[in-house]
Amino acid sequence: MNKHSMTIGLVFAVLASGVTAHSTFAKEAAASPASSIVAEANAALAAAEVEVEQARLAIEAGKELITQIPEDSPLMPGVAQVIQSASDNWKIAVDSLKGAKESASKIATASSQSIANDYALLSKTNAGVAQSGASVVQIAISYIDAVANNNTESLDIIRTAMQDALAASSQVQFYYERVKTLIAQKYSK
Repeated sequence: MNKHSMTIGLVFAVLASGVTAHSTFAKEAAASPASSIVAEANAALAAAEVEVEQARLAIEAGKELITQIPEDSPLMPGVAQVIQSASDNWKIAVDSLKGAKESASKIATASSQSIANDYALLSKTNAGVAQSGASVVQIAISYIDAVANNNTESLDIIRTAMQDALAASSQVQFYYERVKTLIAQKYSK
């Protein structure tokens, strides 16, 4: 029950920070030039790029770690499941980073401040999806590391962190899809 409450609290904190950041961003955008919008989107993009690069490096290390796990290990089914989650989230992270870059590149050339704000919001939320996917990958690699180094006492903690990261990643993706839908509806009128 406590773990569930913590997960829900984390999800609400992520969503609230996104909403707070968006309302703060909207107030600042109304009072400042387009260059601050670009700077904020670029800051979110830079943070996502760092997380994705760290996940890429973790994947490289994970390839070596996997070879250290005996094929007949009773932990292999768990490793396979973690690898699948990491793979799925890696693809999401890379695709979302690409989407964040595309949206950020359109901010400066937007035909109005409103459109620039929407591109910035899309870029920032997509960057958040990239970061959350990269975090899942990094946790997955720590699981593989624990198995490879026979550090089985930490597996329960890592599994819990993985479940929490997957739940948070799912919520961030949901938030992005919701933002994308609302913006699409805004311009389809």
